[in-house]
Formats: sequence, structure tokens, C-alpha cells
Amino acid sequence: MGARLQSRRPGQENLDPGFPEVKAEYLINMFRLSHVKSRPLLPRLAMALFGVSIVFYPFGGGAAADAFVDVTAEKNISFLHVNGAVGKKLLPESMIGGAAWIDYDGDGRLDLYLVQGHGDSGKARNPGAQSNVLYRQGADGRFTDVSAKAGVADRGYGAGAAVGDYDNDGDADLYVTNFGRNTLYRNNANGTFTDISREAGVECPYWSASAAFADVNGDGLLDLFVTNYLIYDTLVHKACTGNSRKLPSYCHPNKYDGAPDSLFINRGGGRFEDISKQAGVTRTGRIMAKGLGVLPTDYDGDGDVDFLVANDSVPNFLWRNLGGGRFEDAALEAGVALNTHARSEACMGIDGGDVDGDGHIDYFMTNYAEETDTLYRGEGDGFFFDGTYKAGLIEATYKPLGFGTRLFDYDLDGDLDIYVTRGHIVQLIAELQPGKGLSYEQPDQLLENDGRGRFKDISARSGAWFSKRFVGRGAAFGDYDNDGDIDVYIVNLSQKGVLLRNNTIEGGRGGWVGLALRGGGPCNRDAYGSRVELRAAGRTLVAEVRSAASYLVANDPRVVFGLAAAPVAGLQARVRWADGLVEVFENLEAGRYQVLQRGKGRAAR
Repeated sequence: MGARLQSRRPGQENLDPGFPEVKAEYLINMFRLSHVKSRPLLPRLAMALFGVSIVFYPFGGGAAADAFVDVTAEKNISFLHVNGAVGKKLLPESMIGGAAWIDYDGDGRLDLYLVQGHGDSGKARNPGAQSNVLYRQGADGRFTDVSAKAGVADRGYGAGAAVGDYDNDGDADLYVTNFGRNTLYRNNANGTFTDISREAGVECPYWSASAAFADVNGDGLLDLFVTNYLIYDTLVHKACTGNSRKLPSYCHPNKYDGAPDSLFINRGGGRFEDISKQAGVTRTGRIMAKGLGVLPTDYDGDGDVDFLVANDSVPNFLWRNLGGGRFEDAALEAGVALNTHARSEACMGIDGGDVDGDGHIDYFMTNYAEETDTLYRGEGDGFFFDGTYKAGLIEATYKPLGFGTRLFDYDLDGDLDIYVTRGHIVQLIAELQPGKGLSYEQPDQLLENDGRGRFKDISARSGAWFSKRFVGRGAAFGDYDNDGDIDVYIVNLSQKGVLLRNNTIEGGRGGWVGLALRGGGPCNRDAYGSRVELRAAGRTLVAEVRSAASYLVANDPRVVFGLAAAPVAGLQARVRWADGLVEVFENLEAGRYQVLQRGKGRAAR
């Protein structure tokens, strides 16, 4: 959330959160790794010391007009987000806005859960505030508000949501993060939910942001990882000003201590145990967690789930799973703690995927205005480098402020593109920093992959939506109409949310195959933590199975691979299930979703 490079957040011009001790460790690690890696890292060291150049690359391909179409009203969605601002510049009101795609009734159609803010940001709970909303999707594709009937009309000071079948009973459960106590809703399999937060032991005492379900100990039960942001009390508010004009502004997060991450182990029977301290994820000291986004991922390919945490204005965390319920921060060693300048950034949204087709998962993070968003390229063996400049992302992402994001093949041409929701923190940013071209409301961005991991901003030629300006926060991605292309719901801060239909299929472009994984036995029912490799036409496409990514949201966990325009026969998927079993599924059909059931494939040789 704080500006870096040439600028600082308004009112923080003298603040230098560069953490020289961490930068020194980062550079030492780069020298050390240069003797281990097959490729020299001296060019990266030079960039860290002397900065980067903006590099322009030739770019091919193109998007059709109206790549995404606003269908909010058509689908009967009328959600208005309320952040609860009362003029006091309380930090929670600027950071919230989550959503979740969830097929809560098991009818094969995605439903939509939207997390409301608050009627009065000076209170943790307000019975009179607008509630969270659950929209059920009917057979006609329209959505109906069933919040009260389903029992999920939470009235807390809402932040985000996570989805997972924690009890392996075949239906999707729901976890809501709040500024205040968090809520775990157990799905009763009859269209209703029950709040079991207290007895489950997952309320969490901090200001929580993103959360993720994942099986960290391989027992077949989904555990729960929660990023927590700041130690913050609205009743003990610090007044900050934006610049020499003394205009009121939100305080920089470095004014507050960070809140440690939380890890809850599923013990079965609807009960979780908080093992955060013994697991080692409660970072203390000067550099504490200020977590906003979280991505469960197997970054080192050892078969267990790790957690990459996007921290605000302090180095990111990469919690490496050591087994036995223990973790260590490997972010510096892996190369994802800092950017190429050896500086921490104000990271919000996060996602992971193979953007350059080399078989390694890469990571993308959205950052504050006048920082670039950051792309960490995977090199294998658990090592990454800042590939932002090489990917052509510097010019496109430097000035705007990013939150929700996704690496996904929006046009089904076989490579991963990038979507980013945009919107500033500071309402008066144009007045506070005149002449910089900064604005509070900002248009979203669509960044197209050229097939080699280089990106170009195609927003201006992708339709009317990208000419509009909002204050974007969470972005939840899912194929709500089951047509094969990925749609997106965007939560706009204190504005109406927007459902965007992806127009790829409607435009007659792109082949695809969709896979829904179902675990069993020692693998969790959702198959979170599994890895899929699709082999088609001499190419191998890679994806990890998860719903947690972006910012404060839960995405559609199904895996969709774009196959370009030509129909493809003889598709084959290699699945490494979360419990380690490797199977091959053959003769998959393009143009539809298929369920891959653990134990039903051919054992891999």
C-alpha cells in the first residue's frame, strides 16, 4: 500500500522502509546462488544495484472487441458494497472488498458470495449494517439473493472469503474473514449453512485479510491458513495528513505493527487447532507480517503445499513446508521476498501459473501506484527471479494501483494472460500529488501474453468495459456459465460490483478443455494441492489446483486449459494428486468439463 521507487505515500516522504539489513542478505544470497544455479545471477545483481531499463518487445496477436461484457443487471445482481467510511480515514475502510465463487447446492452451477463492508467503520459489528449476500444461480443463468434463507447473511465488518470442503462430506463450506471475528459456515447439504466458528476454533483474534484452505500435513483434511494485516484499533486512531497542505489521509501501514499469520490444523470432527506459533508462521520483530494476499503452492516441487504471502511494505513471506506441521520462511533464498532493486513492495493481490511454458510455476503480485506489479519467474529447484522488465510489464503497471488479479488464459489460445483490478487508496490523490496523472478511480487492465511470457496492455482495444473507472478491490474468477472461458466478478469499493462475461466463446474463438478434480481416500475431496499437466499437440500445459488467489477472494477451482482455435484430439492429463499418487487420464474431450476421480486413472510409470 505504500509507494516506492521515486515516490512515497502522501505524508510519508521521509519514510524509508527499505530494510537495509534485508537488502544486504538478499544480495549475499544472490552471490551464493550464483555458484549453485546453472545460469549466472550477476545480471540480476547488476539490476538490483543499478536499477532496470524499460525494454520494449515486438508483440503479436490481438484481442477482439469487447473481450469482457458487463452482464450484472442482466443476471439480476444488484450488490452495492459499503465500506463504512465516516470521514475519519480509518484504514479498514480502504482495504476491503471480497467475493467467492461457490457451488453451494451442488447443482453444477457456480453461485456467488459477496462480502459486505460495514455501515459504520468505527465499530467491529453493527446489527443495522447491510449483510453479506449469497446469490444462487438458477437454470436460466440469473442470480437470486438467498442470503437469509441460507443463513450466511453475515453482518461483520467483512474483508474476504475462502471456500473448501473441510469435512470431506461432498459440499462446499465457507470461511469469511473480517475486521473482527472470522466466521466458518458449515454447509448442511440442504441449502443452508451453520456458523460453527466458535466451536471450530477459527475465529482468529486479528484483522484478517485473505485465507486459503489447503492440506498442509497430508492427512486428507483441509487446513486453514489466514493472512492477518495490522494490529489496529479504530478506537485508538492515529491522525495522518497527506502532504504539506495537511489534508487528512490514511496512515501508512508502517505506522502500525504487523499482525502474524495464522495456521489452523484440521483435527476432524469440525475442530481446528491453532498451531501458528509451533509451526513457525508468527514472524516477530521489526519486519513482521502485514499479509494481504496468500497463494497455496508447491514452489519447490516436493509434493507438499507451501504458502506465498503478499505483504504490504515489508518483504514477502514464502512459508516452506518442512513436514510435521513446521514451516520456515524461504522467501529470500527463493528470490520472492523483494523486487529486482532489493526493495520490499506494497503487495496486495497474488496468483501463480506457468506464463512462459517452461513447466515451472511463476508468481505475479499487484502493488501500489508508482511501483510496478511484479512477475517472479520460476527457474526450477525452488528458485525465482524478478522477470518484470523482461516480461514488458514496467510501463503498463508502474503508475496504476493494483488489487485483484489472475493469471489465466482469457482468450483460450494456450498461454496465460493477466487481469488486474485497479483503484487507489487515497481519494484525494490527484490533489495531493498534482501533475503525476494519478487518480482514485482507475480502469482495470487486461495484459495479453505473446506466448513467450511477454505481455502487452490491450485494455484500450478490448471493449467498452476498460474505458470505465472504478475503485477496484477483490476480483473472483470463475466460469459461471460453464462455456469454457473464465468470467470475473469485481468488487468495487463503496460502489456497485460488476459481473463480466468473458466473450471468447461467444465470439467463436478458442478451443478448451475443463477439468474438475475429485479426491478421495488420503486426498482431500477438493483435490487442492494437486498438479495437472495437460499434454496436447506436442505441448505440456501446467496448473495447480486451488481456489485461493487474487485478493480477498475464492475462485472457481476447476482447471481450464486453452487449446487455441483448432480442435484437439487425444488429450491426456497427468495428475499428481495432493497425497502423491500420480495417474494419467487419457482420451479427454475438448470443449467440455470432465471430472477426474482419484483412483480412476491409469497409474503413471
